[in-house]
Amino acid sequence: MFKHFIRLEWKSFLRSASFGSNLALKIFMGLGALYFIVCFALIGTGVFFILKDEGYEPLATINKYMIYYLAGDLLFRYFLQKMPVMNIRPLIILNIKKSTIVHFSLGKTVLSFFNWTHAFFFLPFTIVLLMEGYGYQAIFWHMAMFSLIYLNNFINLLINNKDVVFYSVLAVFAGLGLTQYYNLFDITSYTQPFFQGMYNTVYLFLLPILLLIGTYYFSFNYFKSYLNLDEGLAKKSDVAQTENYTWLNQFGTLGTFLKNDIRLLRRNKRSKMTLFMSILFVFYGLLFFGNAIEAYNNPAMKVFAGIFVSGGFLFTFGQFIPSWDSAYYQLMMSQNI
Repeated sequence: MFKHFIRLEWKSFLRSASFGSNLALKIFMGLGALYFIVCFALIGTGVFFILKDEGYEPLATINKYMIYYLAGDLLFRYFLQKMPVMNIRPLIILNIKKSTIVHFSLGKTVLSFFNWTHAFFFLPFTIVLLMEGYGYQAIFWHMAMFSLIYLNNFINLLINNKDVVFYSVLAVFAGLGLTQYYNLFDITSYTQPFFQGMYNTVYLFLLPILLLIGTYYFSFNYFKSYLNLDEGLAKKSDVAQTENYTWLNQFGTLGTFLKNDIRLLRRNKRSKMTLFMSILFVFYGLLFFGNAIEAYNNPAMKVFAGIFVSGGFLFTFGQFIPSWDSAYYQLMMSQNI
């Protein structure tokens, strides 16, 4: 049955009306993926020797900041990883088990770029650990790290579109990062022994694997329970809401366009991501103006950072304006503008 599903997915891609644009997009995405693969591979190969030359114990240092690595991975997944979709409605009325459909849908996420790209960091790093005499425990540590990466994958499936849960978790990690930056509280002093224990012991690495298995079956049961036409796949009926933004009327005709842009930013997930990334640009300036990196501590880099940080919103939002606003051109042309 899985082979049949794969054949249907392939036909859907080839017969799509936007096949040409989808193919071009896949090519550009492939080039972008190749860039990240090379970067991850270089970092995974060289980070051990870089940390060792700086006087740090490489594995302990990686484990110290692993909590932020996983939090950042979950952050990018939430905003960028697309949910795997199938045309499920026609399959419900056929003689196909619900469990088969759900297993295939969840299995598609396993092959996501956001999962296997981490292998190009962890695999070279683990090989270097083995070559440097860290022993077979490095393999256990590698298995545990990959289990946590896939654990993030299924957590993202469960919290996707649940903004309250996601932003609550994000606020917690942002607070932890700030308290550590200002030397108020260091969460890594508690998390590092856990990650280090996956190497130092011969049994703790099993905990992430068991958590992964449990999360998978929880996700499986969760999505299977909603796989029905009466509830889970029924069209949602929401109460329509509108925002007048009357305070923008003071700008006259320009206010009409401003209202549309604000509504776009608030109502669409991609535009909200753009707004959120723009806020992150402000904190990006800490690398330049906080003297955290010596190479950035010069006038030229600070001028660049000033432009980049203050113009982050224009860089991210401005490139989408023509495509977003073009949907409203017909409406605007029919108005007294």
